[in-house]
Amino acid sequence: MVWLAGVEHATAAGYRVLTSRPAESETRLSYAGLADLLADVVDEVLPSLAPIQRRALENALLLGDTEGESDERAVAAAFLATLRALGAAHTLCLAIDDLQWLDAASLDAVRFALARLERERVGSLVAVRGEVPSWLVRAHSVDRLTAVAIEGLSIGAMHELLRARLGRGLPRPTLVRIWETSGGNAFFALELALALERRGFASAPTDPLPIPASLDELLRERLDGLSADALEVASVAAALAEPTVGLVGAALGGGADTGLPQALDAGVLEVDEDRLRFSHPLLASAVSARETHTARRALHARLAKVAPTREERARHLAIATVRPDREVAAIIEEAVSAARARGAPLAAAELADHAVRLTPREAPADRRRRLLDAAHNYYVAGNIERATALLHQARSDAAPGRERAVVLIRLSAMTASAREATDLLETALVEAADELDLLADIHLRLAGLMRFVDGVERGLDHAELAVATARRTGEPVLRCRALASAGLLRFNAGKGVPEAEMEEALSLERSLPGWPIEDGPVFVSSHQLFWSGEVERAGELLHELERALSSRGEVPGRANALWYLALTDWRAGSWEDADRHATDALELTRQVGLEGINNVFPSAILDAHLGRVERARARAHAAIDQSRAQGMLIGELGFSWVLGTLELALGDPGAALAHLRRAHELRDATFVLEPAMRFELGDLVEALLAAEELEEADRVLGVVEARARALDRTWALAVIERGRGLVLATRGDLDGAFAVFERALGEHARVTDPFQHARTLLALGRTQRRAKQRAAARATLEDALTRFETLGARLWAEQTRAELARIGGRTASRSELTEAERRIALLVAEGRRNREVAAELYLTEHSVETALTRIYRKLGIRSRGELGRALSKS
Repeated sequence: MVWLAGVEHATAAGYRVLTSRPAESETRLSYAGLADLLADVVDEVLPSLAPIQRRALENALLLGDTEGESDERAVAAAFLATLRALGAAHTLCLAIDDLQWLDAASLDAVRFALARLERERVGSLVAVRGEVPSWLVRAHSVDRLTAVAIEGLSIGAMHELLRARLGRGLPRPTLVRIWETSGGNAFFALELALALERRGFASAPTDPLPIPASLDELLRERLDGLSADALEVASVAAALAEPTVGLVGAALGGGADTGLPQALDAGVLEVDEDRLRFSHPLLASAVSARETHTARRALHARLAKVAPTREERARHLAIATVRPDREVAAIIEEAVSAARARGAPLAAAELADHAVRLTPREAPADRRRRLLDAAHNYYVAGNIERATALLHQARSDAAPGRERAVVLIRLSAMTASAREATDLLETALVEAADELDLLADIHLRLAGLMRFVDGVERGLDHAELAVATARRTGEPVLRCRALASAGLLRFNAGKGVPEAEMEEALSLERSLPGWPIEDGPVFVSSHQLFWSGEVERAGELLHELERALSSRGEVPGRANALWYLALTDWRAGSWEDADRHATDALELTRQVGLEGINNVFPSAILDAHLGRVERARARAHAAIDQSRAQGMLIGELGFSWVLGTLELALGDPGAALAHLRRAHELRDATFVLEPAMRFELGDLVEALLAAEELEEADRVLGVVEARARALDRTWALAVIERGRGLVLATRGDLDGAFAVFERALGEHARVTDPFQHARTLLALGRTQRRAKQRAAARATLEDALTRFETLGARLWAEQTRAELARIGGRTASRSELTEAERRIALLVAEGRRNREVAAELYLTEHSVETALTRIYRKLGIRSRGELGRALSKS
C-alpha cells in the first residue's frame, strides 16, 4: 500500500511511471517483469533503438515472429537505452513492487540499468521483503538512496486506516485488541476488522474477537464468502503464471462471466487492463491450498490446452500428469531446451525434474539422460544441493563403465573438497577404461585439482595426458579445454606462455557455438596476462567473460570471473571495484552452495590491504584450518601470506615472519615456479631483514631472480630490486642501495601496481632518511603517502606518516599539496587528460581522479579551468 501511494504521488507530481508488480508464480518466466515495465512505451521506443538492441528486446518480450535465444546483455543495454530516451523527454519513475519475485532475467536488466544511470531524470520506487539488496545499495550513492522499513502501525495510524476502509470508527477497546492481535500489521488488522464487520460488530468487549487467530484461517474465511464460480476463477488465476481476463475466460468458458465480477467485488482479485492479480499474494496460496489433488490436476490439464507458450503448457502438463508417461516426458524435455535457450536455467531445471519423474522405468536410458540434464541445469542456475542429489540418484542407477564414469565426473565438479573431487575422478578413470573422450575429460579435471593438492608438476602431467588424448578424439571442445589447462599449468610451473598452443586454443574457443567455455582459453589467457603484469588486458578479457557467462545465467562460471576481476582490480589499484567484485563473487558462491576455501581469498586480501584487521585475521585463520583439514596446500599458502602481509602492515615484522616463511615453503612445495606468482616474496624479505636474517633474505631473492629475468617478469623484478636495495642498505652500502632502488622504480614504470610502487617509495624514503637526505626523503615519502591514501591503504599510510614525523622540521599541512599532488596538478593545468597524467606518472586513471578530488578540495576550486590560477597563487 505504501508503494501504491508512492506511485499515485509520482503520477500526481508529473512523473511518467513504469510499473511492475510481479507475483511469486512469475519468477520462472523470463522477462515477465520487463514486459510489464515497458508495456505502455515499447512501441514508442523500439524505433529509436540500435538494431541489435531492438531485435533482442523484441525477442525477450515475445514481440517478434521467431523464437531464439535472448542475448541478456543486449536486452539489458536496450532497457538502459529505453530509460535514457524516456528520461530525456519526461521525468521518469521506475516502480517495482515485490522486487524479490521479479524474474531473474528482468532483474538482471534492472540491475544493469540502475548501476549506470547518473544524471538522467529517472527515479526508482521499489518495494521488497527482507533486507534491501546489496546490489541496490551499491547502485546508488548514499545521498541518492532512501530506505524506509515498513514497521507496525501505531494505534493512531491503525485507527485512521480502519476508519477510512470501514467508513466508521471502532471503539478504542476493540481497536486496541485488533492492534495487539495484529502486531501492528496493516494487512492482518484490516482482515481482522473485516471479519468482525461480517459478523455485525456483535462481539462484546469482553468476548474474544470473533475471528481465527492465524493468517491461514483468516484467508480461508475470506475465501469462504466467495461463490463457487468466483472460487473457480480465483483457482485458475492462482494456477497461471501470468493470469489475464482472456486466459481465465478461455479456461472456464462462460463460467468466468459471473465468477470474475464476484471475485473482483470481493476484493480478492484486481484487474489492470487485461491482467489479473490477487489483492494480496497470500490469497493465491490460500486458494491453491483449498483444492484437492484431483481438482488441482484437472485444472492444470485444462490450462495446458490454453496456456500461451510452450514452456507454460509443458509446466501445466507436468503438474497434471501423475503416472510416468513417455510422450509427456518427451514434450517436457523439449520445453527444457526452450527455457534454457531463453536464459531461464531454473525454469529449465524444474521442468527437467518433471521430465525425470514422468519417464517410465522401461526407458532407463531416457531417465539417466534426463537426470544428468536436470542436474546440469540446477548447477548452472546455482542450486548445487539439488544438482548433487540428482547425480547421486544417477550414480545408483548407472551401469558400470562409461555411464558411471560420466556421473562421477559430474559429481566431482560439485564437490567443495579438492581431495574428495580427486578421489571421485580417480575412480572415474578406472570406470572409463578406454573411452577416449572421458579419459581426456578426467585427466583435464585432475590437472586442475592436482595443482591445489599435490603441486603444479603433478597437474601438468595430467594436462599433457589430456591434450594427447583429446587430440585423438577429434572433439574440439575437449581439445580446447585441454590446451587451456596445459597452458595454465605450464605458466604456473614457470615455463612461460606456450604461445602456439594458446593461440590454437583461443582461436578454437571463439569458433565454438558454446563460447565461452568455463575455465577455457579466454579465462586462462586472462590468468597469464594478470600474472605477467598486463593487468589492463587481463581485465578486458575478464569483463568480456563475465558478461557472456552472465547472459547465459551461468552462476558458477560468472563467480569465477568475478573472483579474478577482484584480483585484477586490486593489482590495478582500483580497490573499491575490487572489493565490490570480491563481495559479488563470494555472494554468488554462497548462494549456489559452492563453499570452497579459496572463494574468500580476494576478500581477505582486500581486508588486509584496506586495514580491516579483525575480519582479515578471522577469514585467514578459518581458511587455513579448512585447508589443513582437506590437505589443500595452495589454500594454506595464500592465507598464510594474507596474515603475514597484514602483520607487516601493522608494523610487527616478527609476527609476520612465521606466516611468510610458511607461505614461502608451501609455494616451493607446490612447485609454483612462475616468479610473478610469488606474491609473498617482497614481504618475506622485509620481515627477514627486520629479524637481521640477511643471508636468508639474499638466498630467497636469488632463487627467484634468475627465472624472473629469463621471463622478464616486470612485477617480480621490481619487488626483487626493492628487496636488493633493502639488503644493501642494511649492510651499509647506501650508494649501491640507491642505485638498485632506481632500477626498481624503473621496473615499476613498466607495470601497473600502484601499491607495490608506493611500497618501493616508502623503502627508498626510509633509506634516504637514514642517510640524512632529509629533503629527498620528505619528497619521496610524501609521494608514497599520497599513493597509499589514494588507494585506501590505511595501515601503510600510517607507517609513512610515522616516517615523515621522524624527519622533523616543517611538514606540509593537510590543506597544502604534497609534492606528488603538485606534479599531478601541474600536468592537469597544462591541459593533460587524466589518462595522459596517469601514463606520465605511472599511476592508474582512478588514482589520478582520486588525487584531483583531493587537490580541488585543498585549493577550494571546482574545475580544471580554475587549477592554473589556483597554482599560481599557492
